[in-house]
Amino acid sequence: MKFKYLLAASVVSLSTAGLMATPAAAQQITSGVEGTVNDEGGNPIAGATVTITDTRTGSSRTISTGSSGNFNAQGLVAGGPYSITATAPGFEGQTVENQSINVSGNLRLTFGLSSSDTDSVIVVTAARVQAAQLAVGPSQAFNLDTIEGFPSITRNISDIIRIDPRVSLDRNNEVDRISCLGGNDRSNTFTVDGIVQSDVFGLNGTPSASRNTFPIPFDAIRQTSVEFAPFDVEYSDFTGCAINVVTKSGENRFHGTAFYTFTNEDLRGDSAGGSGSIVAPFSEKRWGATLSGPIIPDRLFFFFGYEETDLGNANEFGPAGAGFPNEADFVTQAQFDQFSTIARNVYGIETGGYPQNLPESSVRYFGRIDAYLTDNHRLEATYQRLEETNVESDVGTNQLTGLNSFEDEGTTSDYYSLRLYSDWNDRISTEIRLSRAEVGDVQGPVGGGEAQDATPIVRLAVGVQGPTENGILSTGPGIFRSANQLDTKIDQARFLMNIDADDHQIKLGAELNDLEVFNLFAINATGTIFFQNLTDFQNGFVNGGFFSSVFGSADDLAGG
Repeated sequence: MKFKYLLAASVVSLSTAGLMATPAAAQQITSGVEGTVNDEGGNPIAGATVTITDTRTGSSRTISTGSSGNFNAQGLVAGGPYSITATAPGFEGQTVENQSINVSGNLRLTFGLSSSDTDSVIVVTAARVQAAQLAVGPSQAFNLDTIEGFPSITRNISDIIRIDPRVSLDRNNEVDRISCLGGNDRSNTFTVDGIVQSDVFGLNGTPSASRNTFPIPFDAIRQTSVEFAPFDVEYSDFTGCAINVVTKSGENRFHGTAFYTFTNEDLRGDSAGGSGSIVAPFSEKRWGATLSGPIIPDRLFFFFGYEETDLGNANEFGPAGAGFPNEADFVTQAQFDQFSTIARNVYGIETGGYPQNLPESSVRYFGRIDAYLTDNHRLEATYQRLEETNVESDVGTNQLTGLNSFEDEGTTSDYYSLRLYSDWNDRISTEIRLSRAEVGDVQGPVGGGEAQDATPIVRLAVGVQGPTENGILSTGPGIFRSANQLDTKIDQARFLMNIDADDHQIKLGAELNDLEVFNLFAINATGTIFFQNLTDFQNGFVNGGFFSSVFGSADDLAGG
């Protein structure tokens, strides 16, 4: 499938107009500083000079106030600290330092300059210049101090954004589904540096295209915000909330971090209420590192982040007599071993044995280059890659398979982006974004053998009688994993122009989105051969076919 469409919009003052279309979701990823410069009597000073300096990189922007004493600087890198200075002939200048800005809205400053015969500049407090954080609607931004100071066991922004009482998490199938204002999680959107990374096809329980984990190294996050009802036309494609992540960039000083965490069954309790052992052996490891700094001081910077997880979840369900905390009543370990031996010796199919642990792992890379081409033009380039896997059982009630028939679920994704910010004069600035998202969904059997593989494997299903119930043992791809492939590609191009017209702020822009989807899903594509019991399985006696070719009756299969 392939979809193409154009999004065009403009906003004057507080009015908005636009067309919403999936997957357009280019949220704000920069911020700004705006305000007024007045004299001691509160009268506006036209032609005053305002200089905004990012102390991390030494970059600065200088603009002049208009006839109403207003100034507005857009496209600034979120975070800080920033130093803002206002000067005017015949007045004592003022500087306010250590100011941070966030992606939820501009920082607004009101300077009150005193008459003076000198051109001196004094450092004043934020209270004196009446600093205030603006917002484009109900929202909350979480800065670097919050992200680094708040404990996140899973190293995921879901642990951070739930600080906001309007956000709640629903744990389902080992992932946190995010509800905003009580809405369904599929009504949200998720972006990283303005790149759409939502689940555009609608299979996942996570807010992103990744199926099990957060898509970028946690230590690469500079800010994240949750927007509920912004009036800015730059936001689109959600009715619940927009989860917006902005990444770190290099600075004039070199920075590096590293971490390692570990836990296993020895670090948890092993019983509850005297019921005996409830925890199977497992281990969880997380580690990663970041490095950033200048390539050319004041001009060219880099940031690199890496994170890996190896969780090795315990499999707590298995055949009776094998020591699992939860035992199957329909099959014993001896029956499963007999089934595996027959499958190997008679049919040449390996079941993979029955697993004690279920692997879950991910590898995340992130790289960013920031180039200050001139004082008025800044170029940003990012690359992001995720490789994740999560092995889990892929059968229904009273059914059991070996490891090779378990589902390997995850994604392999690559994200590229290029962004150019330009200040053409004191009143006009532009932003150009180009990005590509390539996501390959992984949802096939661990042992392969799907219909599209070079060597497809037929599914073999055998009825068994367990200690108290009847069930099914099977090999080969699962019924719903016999022909699966999902690949999506999203190309985005975006142009935005900000015009400062003193009492009015005008936005003009256009966005082009191209979504390509390839989806293969066929039930029982490699076919299923049924056997009534293990004896018939040994001797090659196929069942007569009086039950469904998808799911047979356990009683019929066991001859009950």
